[in-house]
Amino acid sequence: MVRERPAVAAFAGLTLAFLAWPGDAAATAIAPNPDQVSSGSASTSACGSLAGIGVAWKSTANVVTSVTLTSIPSACASGRLSLTLVGSGNASLATAGPLTVSGTTLSVTSLTGSATATSVTAAYVSVVGP
Repeated sequence: MVRERPAVAAFAGLTLAFLAWPGDAAATAIAPNPDQVSSGSASTSACGSLAGIGVAWKSTANVVTSVTLTSIPSACASGRLSLTLVGSGNASLATAGPLTVSGTTLSVTSLTGSATATSVTAAYVSVVGP
């Protein structure tokens, strides 16, 4: 007799309910290109669509050292932004945040992890709040 399944199902249900809560946060995958602005599609969050956020980065010796996010919706001001750079198989390479959004452009210089510029396949941006 397996008793773990009801607990797993309840946990999965709570997780889905939390993730599906409207208006709290949204994330989008953006296929970035070094020194160029890229965009992707996103769901609408409380502060607006994140689909138009541009992502560009600088690298030294092929390691991403900073990321610039542009066209952040002005309604996201005071929200908490998180960034994840991913590689093949959606593996997390580097993360940043949460950082407070104070304008429509944000320069991220404190990355956790070490992403090589040639291995980044997408950038996930999420904003919680304001």
